[in-house]
Formats: sequence, C-alpha cells, structure tokens
Amino acid sequence: MPPEPVTVYFDYLCPYAWRAAALTASVAGPLDLRFEWVHFSLYQSNHAGGDGWQLWNERLSDRDDAGTMGLLPFLASTAARRQGRAQHDAFRMALLRARHVDHRPFHLATVMEAAEEARLHLACFERDLADPEARTALAREHHRGVAEKVFGTPTFRFPSGDTAYVRLRQVPADRDDAVELFERLRGMLADYPYLETLKRPRHGGN
Repeated sequence: MPPEPVTVYFDYLCPYAWRAAALTASVAGPLDLRFEWVHFSLYQSNHAGGDGWQLWNERLSDRDDAGTMGLLPFLASTAARRQGRAQHDAFRMALLRARHVDHRPFHLATVMEAAEEARLHLACFERDLADPEARTALAREHHRGVAEKVFGTPTFRFPSGDTAYVRLRQVPADRDDAVELFERLRGMLADYPYLETLKRPRHGGN
C-alpha cells in the first residue's frame, strides 16, 4: 500500500513550521506517511481591510529580511517542487534551517544557497523562480487553506478530515518519542472530535 498522505499548511516565516518539518522528518518513515506541504501565507491571512491586497502581486525586494513578507521563499519553494518531491523536501528543510537555526534573512543569496545545498538544477530553478505561474500556484494553495478554515501554521490535515493547528516548543530528540507524540496527536483528534482547543500558558519566547 502507498504511504498515507497528510497535508501540512505552512509558512516559511513561522518557527513552528520549522519544528513541524523536523518532526515529520522523524515520523514519516516509521509511520509510513507521505507529507504534502502546502503554502499558506500568514501575512495574507492576517491582512485586515477590504482593499484587495494580495501578497502574490507584490514586487520582490531584498530590503525586507522576510523575503517580501514571505513571498520569495514561497516562490522559491514552488520552483524547487518542479524538480521532484525529494528535491523539494531537501530544499524546504535547507531553507527553513537557514532561517530558524542559522537566522539568515530571506534574501536571494540565502535562497540560492539552499538550492545548492539541495542539489537542484540551478538554471532551471532560477527560470522557474521567475515564472509568473509560481505566483498563481501560491494564490491557489493559500485559498485552498482558507477553504479548509486554516488560520495558522503549521496546520495538519489527515485523510479523515481531522485537522489541527500544532505548535511545538521543541522537537523530541528521540525518534520513538516523536513517533509517540504524533500518534497521540492523531489519536486525540480522532477520539475526541469535540476537543477544540488545548493551550498551555506562555512564558515568553517561541
């Protein structure tokens, strides 16, 4: 049987998305899961007003360390995905690590270094990064998340339709612990459909 698909809505700007990526890397093999990473813009989601502003219509600028409010990493991610699932997975992890571990800005140089680390075909990557279709793809994926009531990242959606926004303070260092955490999360969603929110008090930081 093919691996069970699980959708993850994410934003490269989100530190919780980085931790979710590290968690899924630990549990995908042992649990025979295939994670589908779908772009969801927190800037777009949090934009107030009816002025029709859309992130995917913005002009890219290196003056913003967030990569034009996250647009550059989204477009780069879409370009990387065209080279295959494994290549996209490697690129996504490299770019998330650059931001949330190495604290690099989302400038073009950072994106290109992640592409090199993932061993992408760089000429094709640069061509696809400039393709307007990447912006259309981002809009499509974001609206898919909106239709599924996504409001934050990372949000996991299972084939059963069970969906949850999950924030981790840290990722279990032990793979068995990571697997148990993920299984308990999935089981809780299935067993207690009336459980809507469970949140610890915050003591500062992420």
